[in-house]
Amino acid sequence: MINIDKLFDLMADKGFQDPSTGNLFFPAYIYTYPAENELELRAQIELLIEKLNRPNLFLDCLSINIYHELIAFLKQNSFSQNSIFDDILKLEKEDPEEAYIAIREELDFFWEHLEKKVRDHFKDTTNDKRVFLLMYGFGTVFPYIRASELLKNTEKIIKEFKLILFYPGKYENTNYSLFGILNDDNMYRANHLNKILGVE
Repeated sequence: MINIDKLFDLMADKGFQDPSTGNLFFPAYIYTYPAENELELRAQIELLIEKLNRPNLFLDCLSINIYHELIAFLKQNSFSQNSIFDDILKLEKEDPEEAYIAIREELDFFWEHLEKKVRDHFKDTTNDKRVFLLMYGFGTVFPYIRASELLKNTEKIIKEFKLILFYPGKYENTNYSLFGILNDDNMYRANHLNKILGVE
C-alpha cells in the first residue's frame, strides 16, 4: 500500500519539487499499487494533500480523479437537449460498443478541458508552490482512458508540474500493466516512484 510518510518526505523536498528534474526531463512519476487497495489509496491521497498544504509547506496540490472528471465533462456538455452523458447512458443499454465509440470521440475535447482545469487552478499560484498534480482513478475509467494516453495528451502540462500518477497495476521489466494484466504502452519515460521510495 502507499507509504504516506516516505512519499510525503519526498514531495516535501525542495529538490524533488523542481519540475525540471526527472527522467529525460519528463517530470511524470507513477506509483503502482494493487487494484484491490483502491479505496485505501484514495484516503491516503487525501491525507497526503492535507500534510503538503500545511502552513510550513503550503504546497497547492491539485488532485484529479480521472474517472469523475470524465463524467463531469460529459455531463456539462450537451448535444441537442440532453447532456452527452445522458445520451451515452441510453446508448450503452442499446449498444455498448457504440457507447464506447461515442466516449472515445469526445476525448480530444476532454484533453482540452483537462488542460484548462489545471491551468485555471494554478494560474494565481506562485511558481514555488504549484508543483504537484496528482491523478488517480485509472482502474474505474478503463477502458475509455488509459494512463499512457493521458501522458501523451497532457505532456505540455506535465512539463510545468510534477505529475504523480497513481496506477492500479504492476511494473515489471520496464513495463506497466493495468491490474497486472493489460500492458500500457509508451510509459517508459515516466519514473517508477516505488523504486525511488524503495517500496513494493
